[in-house]
Amino acid sequence: MDPKQQALANNFPKMIAALEKLHGGLPDVHIGVVSSNMGAGNGAMGGNCGSGLGDRGLLWGNDPNDLTASVAAGSANTPTLPGCGLNLGQRWIEDIQDPNNPGRIRNYDSTMQLADVFSCLATAVGVSGCGEEHQLQATRVALIPQTGINDANNGFLRPNAKLAIVLITDEDDCSASNDNSQNDDMFNMLTKRDVGDTTSLRCAARGHLCGGQPIPNYDPSFGGVGYTGTTPFTHSFADCTAKSQLDPSNPDHVYLPLYDVQEMIDSVNYVKGPKAPFEIFVSGIIGWPANGDPSSVQYQIGKDSTSVPASQQTLWDYMPICQDSTQRSADGNIYKAYGGLRLKKFIDAFGDNGKVFSICNSDFTDAMTQTGNDLVQAMTGEADCVPYALTDADPNTPGLQPHCDAVDRIPCETPGENGCLASGYTDTPMQECKDGLGNVLDPASPQLDSVSEDSRPCWYFSYDATCTNAQKISALRKTGVVAPPGTLLAMTCQTCPASNPGCTATAP
Repeated sequence: MDPKQQALANNFPKMIAALEKLHGGLPDVHIGVVSSNMGAGNGAMGGNCGSGLGDRGLLWGNDPNDLTASVAAGSANTPTLPGCGLNLGQRWIEDIQDPNNPGRIRNYDSTMQLADVFSCLATAVGVSGCGEEHQLQATRVALIPQTGINDANNGFLRPNAKLAIVLITDEDDCSASNDNSQNDDMFNMLTKRDVGDTTSLRCAARGHLCGGQPIPNYDPSFGGVGYTGTTPFTHSFADCTAKSQLDPSNPDHVYLPLYDVQEMIDSVNYVKGPKAPFEIFVSGIIGWPANGDPSSVQYQIGKDSTSVPASQQTLWDYMPICQDSTQRSADGNIYKAYGGLRLKKFIDAFGDNGKVFSICNSDFTDAMTQTGNDLVQAMTGEADCVPYALTDADPNTPGLQPHCDAVDRIPCETPGENGCLASGYTDTPMQECKDGLGNVLDPASPQLDSVSEDSRPCWYFSYDATCTNAQKISALRKTGVVAPPGTLLAMTCQTCPASNPGCTATAP
């Protein structure tokens, strides 16, 4: 992962640059780094795994009192810059507007840039953690701190802040229980040494389906034989998915010894409650075809002749979907990525707020830029492209008169009470912007200065070459005023069907 961590660090400023375009500049941010190391098994499988909880979902920081996931001077992970610029005792980056004075409050060295602090933390994670990665388990544990385990994370999440999760990993999720007393099947998967296959294959073969069926030639009883095939297994990658429990109310841990992905999805949504669809954004830079087309690659079990050390080359393994022999990690392995079917299922659960990018592309510019732009759109709600042609509510008047309704959707703390909707928001209607003569603004050249302060906030639409239909909906607020924190702009417009792009409005 070392070249990929560096690529993330190099491109992180792209996301910050997008956020800095907001009205007023960079918003209040908490930024944390979590490793996928949650331990695994009892150490028998090697790879720095063991019976503990690894980094315990702790946010990496400058903590001299707990050197787990710490970059404090004297820790095993001390980077070139001890502490990475964070103030002593800090577990995440905080950069917020001072509520009482001009300027910002930062918990890191004032001579450093935010991106440099993040870069230091992201690369300090290193590549020496447990090789059976628990990406999803580490994410949910980090977001739901537990006393005695990672309570240092308390305070990272804020009630009305958007939550952006960026996953970067070249292997699929292998989140499983690390408690032998809890379930033998889950625990044994990562404890019984098997000379015939790799742990990566165990995670994949036990967590995936191809053609709707479990991976063939794999013994679910852990009888010591592992992969029983004598030839490689190949299947269309597009026809393979993450395995789910057959009966979620009665889990079968022989059938699926990993945590069900849906359990992870539910846990992450829980931290935002009814606001989750509006406040959680997930971007995954994962093992996915570089061209985005899963039908272009194969799901394969084989023996990887390029693995280091050479002893790995004799084992049945989950084969990569991409590799680049011109790049090598510190351990000598070439740049590879393995199909992230469990991760893809997790990301897809967040709908339009979930984005998948391929780690097979060594440049993460698009991933970081789009993540930043998505957050900007969510935080301001002040402009968005209309994906379909708008109907004309008054064809007898020159120009386009759209039929739209807009509301400011403002977060509230008591869903279902005192006007606070069950979604956790209150809706305040917004009028269409008009000039001093009562005319709607010309979309070809909207004269915003002609809209009186008393009639704001209001909405207007304009022609914009960056939009597919050259139509953009925007909100205009009073001069110097921004919407309350967490506000969304919700817009409903009457649009034309694809078969009749030039239609006119009938009934609303």
